[in-house]
Amino acid sequence: MSGQGEIPAHWERGFVQANGIELHYCRTNGSGPPVVVSHGFTDDGYCRLDLARELGDDFDVVLYDARGHGRSAAPDDKYGAFARAADLLGVLDALDLEDPILFGHSMGADTVTKAASDQPARPRAVILEDPVWMLEGVNEVIEEDPGADIAEQIAWWRDHSVEELLEADPMFSDLAERGQPDLARRVAEARQRLRPEIGRVSEGEFVDPTETYGDIEAPTLILKADAEEAEREREREIADILPDGRIVHVENAGHCVFWDERERATEELRAFLETV
Repeated sequence: MSGQGEIPAHWERGFVQANGIELHYCRTNGSGPPVVVSHGFTDDGYCRLDLARELGDDFDVVLYDARGHGRSAAPDDKYGAFARAADLLGVLDALDLEDPILFGHSMGADTVTKAASDQPARPRAVILEDPVWMLEGVNEVIEEDPGADIAEQIAWWRDHSVEELLEADPMFSDLAERGQPDLARRVAEARQRLRPEIGRVSEGEFVDPTETYGDIEAPTLILKADAEEAEREREREIADILPDGRIVHVENAGHCVFWDERERATEELRAFLETV
């Protein structure tokens, strides 16, 4: 598997028992404070290798695979933010990571939000990349059984080669055209490693930021996708609930902010990390 070969030899790789489940991780063992990265729904830890390389010397970056993703074990039951946050906190305990900076994208941002609100004294800082906000009365459940569609999609991904996946999804060709063919391949490989059980995450709850952000004490940076001004204002109002937070809308970025506008997003991230 090419993802393994792309990891520097001096990085640490292994498994931990966290919250009753075996989770896979890799770690840069850099000289600075730990940065623990929680990935999005169809990704795994290796999809964030570029971020780990960017920060790996100055920070102890930990990329872990969420349950049902990558090389981690799959869940036995439905699971939502509570279980995912407990997994993350279990990784911190198992690796003895003190004063961590928690970074999450999409589903991972939801995970980090729950963990940071449950144990507000735990993180040194929080970074949320385009969190998906489930707001009461705004988001509706469209599918009665979203897990079934996910299982079918995963079966299709696993029945096709990585090369076929790269050809089938315009996102991959777009990444390659923008000079990120290695990332495109890692994301395609991550999809092939997904377990059908991840559909159970859709049966669990996602956090409502209007109910949880007020409990996060750590300095928080939200890097949000570009949006029209009316949407930006609504999102600023949500971010204002944070006791110590800042939101940045990254121009021309979609949901995967760092993949779409890496230089700008990294600039904002670096500036924030210098303050915490």
